[in-house]
Amino acid sequence: MQLIAELEAMRIQLTQLLRDARQASNMTQEQIAAAVNKDIEWVRYVEDCNHPMCVDDFVTYMRALGTSFELTVNLPNGCSIKLDSNQVKQLAQ
Repeated sequence: MQLIAELEAMRIQLTQLLRDARQASNMTQEQIAAAVNKDIEWVRYVEDCNHPMCVDDFVTYMRALGTSFELTVNLPNGCSIKLDSNQVKQLAQ
């Protein structure tokens, strides 16, 4: 049950982050959709915390915003691993 609660909390926070980022960039849902050749329903789906989000959707949305991101994983041994949008772009080339 704890895992389910954590997943729900993560979805809520992640979708709020996406909506906040879009609003801060002064973009509409229509503009997001057009930037990545998706329909408006895709944007609404990604911004809805009642649906699971895959990494592909997150990266696509960030690309539509023209923004960068950084993900950090803190391991139990005290080490951390970081992945940012610049690394993703470099790997794709």
